Amino acid sequence: MNTIQEIINEIDKILEDAGNLLKSSENVNELESRFRNFTGKKSKLNEVLHNIHSYSSEEKKIIGSKSNEVKNLIGNIYDAKKKELSNVEHEKLLTGCPIDLTIPGKNIEKQHKHPIIAVLEEAVDFFSSMGFEMVEGPEIETTHYNFDALNIPAEHPARDVWDTFYLLNGFVPRTHTSSVQARTLEKKELPFRIIAPGRCYRYEAVDATHLFMFNQMEGLFVDKNVRLTDLKGILEETVKNLLGARKTRFRPAFYPFVEPGLDLDIECVFCGGRGCGICKNTGWIEVIPCGMVHPNVFKYAGIDPNEYRGFAFGMGFDRIVMLKYNINDLRILYQGNLDILGQF
Repeated sequence: MNTIQEIINEIDKILEDAGNLLKSSENVNELESRFRNFTGKKSKLNEVLHNIHSYSSEEKKIIGSKSNEVKNLIGNIYDAKKKELSNVEHEKLLTGCPIDLTIPGKNIEKQHKHPIIAVLEEAVDFFSSMGFEMVEGPEIETTHYNFDALNIPAEHPARDVWDTFYLLNGFVPRTHTSSVQARTLEKKELPFRIIAPGRCYRYEAVDATHLFMFNQMEGLFVDKNVRLTDLKGILEETVKNLLGARKTRFRPAFYPFVEPGLDLDIECVFCGGRGCGICKNTGWIEVIPCGMVHPNVFKYAGIDPNEYRGFAFGMGFDRIVMLKYNINDLRILYQGNLDILGQF
């Protein structure tokens, strides 16, 4: 076994060798490799520390202290040499590739969100400010949540209205995010306010206002004293905030999952209410179907309709984007044409 002095001399020799090799390194890669040889797991310095178990406690302290001192000194030499080599390589780069300040710089285009995403986030922020929570559900849905739990049984003629795709396993690509409402009624503690944005699918002919896939946002408010006037006030503020609508009206409408059912219309943004081809010369555009939750929907979810009331609404979100930006053809939002999307 080596004496304590021999161990100290060996550590000093490691420092000397490390200093000579690190200082003579010609590039950063060579420096990194040599530094690892002196400080890594298989280095001579670690071998010394690995064998100190046979020495006394006092000798261990001396060897350990000396080893840490040398390791720090090697680290200082490494840091100084790395800084020197980095400066040299930087100078070579500038010398070998001079910068011509007369060459025009590259134009960096400012990125932005797709208009559908931008308006969706705006709507989420608006409803969040009124205490609504955003929830999500599966796009491939069971017929129970897509229809049955929403008061649309198998024999109900209203099922034909949704132009549904049917998969071979009996599931359906959801036709509306009302299925999220049905799921939430079963699981969430009452009372609550939710919005459910997401993609929906229907077997429709593609034209300027229809696609086989579209984005929708639905809302549901359930509490013990919810009234139709609450629905009216919230939705009027919604269309004012999202679309700047000045004139609105509510019309009676039939939807199996609400009673009474309504349609919220706004004054046509394209013609200002004078009548045009888009509003079918009525001066009004339907934007939000809505109504008070049907008692049967509460019963499907195991909720007593005599104790709780609620209202629901849904909006085709792509159509909201069209109205907000005066777009007369839905298809351009999905074509990826940067000349068009760059305008928003």
